[in-house]
Amino acid sequence: MKTKNLNLLLLFLFFGIYFILDYLFFSTLQSTLINYIPSRFLGHVFAYSISLLPLFLGAMLLKPKESDKIFTKFGLNGSFLQGISFGLMTTLPMFLGYACIFTINRKIDPNTLLINSVSSGFFEEIIFRAYFFGLVFRYTRLGFIPSIFATSFLFALLHLYQSQDLVELVLIFGVTFFGGILFSWLYVEWKFNLWIPIALHIFMNLAWMIFDVADNAAGNVWSNFFRFFTVFMAIVWTILHARKTNAGLQVKLRNLWMNS
Repeated sequence: MKTKNLNLLLLFLFFGIYFILDYLFFSTLQSTLINYIPSRFLGHVFAYSISLLPLFLGAMLLKPKESDKIFTKFGLNGSFLQGISFGLMTTLPMFLGYACIFTINRKIDPNTLLINSVSSGFFEEIIFRAYFFGLVFRYTRLGFIPSIFATSFLFALLHLYQSQDLVELVLIFGVTFFGGILFSWLYVEWKFNLWIPIALHIFMNLAWMIFDVADNAAGNVWSNFFRFFTVFMAIVWTILHARKTNAGLQVKLRNLWMNS
């Protein structure tokens, strides 16, 4: 079996193992850890870290093995400060706009805020961007579109629990699906620096939760106006960065469907 075909099989196999174990045991693992750790947030972080072991193992088995460092394969060797500055600056429209229009959400507790913003943003990017999209795009023959489709589709499906009716379900699916595409594109264009989509994801979640914006990812007119402004800034900054570095955009016609 050709190396890239074997890589694709390995990636999907170990993602399946992770998904099944996570579905069966994550809640139990988290509840157990919370009994020994005095913080729901830290318990969530430790539970997620343990549950990701199948993904780390799958990544280490990929060939060729010239970049066996796990941080490199998962894009965590990129500039942390670059990611933070990108995320903070591009989400300023959300923070400033929401501060002017919405009230501060005084009902949310610190643990819930940290879990649903920092922890969820970080680990969702590890799972969906670095592993399920990034390694498929980098280590198999699948191009950007097929690599991204399954990732964004699954990413959107896992957010549908927030919906209460059909219209809301469609809106949530659309927002999260295209959000997955954006984060994946940013990951590629910033040379697989995972801190870029991580920071953007976390800061967008923070803005959404700090202010009493909406009960789900669909949002309303004003919340989406400032969210789309943030998306616009992220895209423009990325294009300008590609021109400034003379590297050009990395997603091209030749790698849209298949990689050489």
